[in-house]
Amino acid sequence: MCFASYNTLVQGIVECGLGIANRTLNTLAESTSELESINYGMVTATESSVKEMLKGVKVEAGDEEDCMICLEELKVGFEALRMPSSHAFHGDCIEKWLMQSHYCPIYRYEMQTD
Repeated sequence: MCFASYNTLVQGIVECGLGIANRTLNTLAESTSELESINYGMVTATESSVKEMLKGVKVEAGDEEDCMICLEELKVGFEALRMPSSHAFHGDCIEKWLMQSHYCPIYRYEMQTD
């Protein structure tokens, strides 16, 4: 085979592969964007139910537990937020969670939705 023909063939294969890769990446990006926009079917808790149902509690000796969202320990003296299901979390963790889902991340206790 002629060297020029070989180079042309290789260049065609590379361009075809790059085209397939670009189309695949575009499809994946669109799919990811679509899934993020529909929030995976989850419904957020209402702001009023979050304020009404989350109670601030001070972690006391013997009551230490882990925040089951970030998996870090709730240390003695820390001001945590407790769900009606009795599970305690870091305030930032549970508030962020409830902006995505209206369920307790452990017990599936259902908060009010819009």
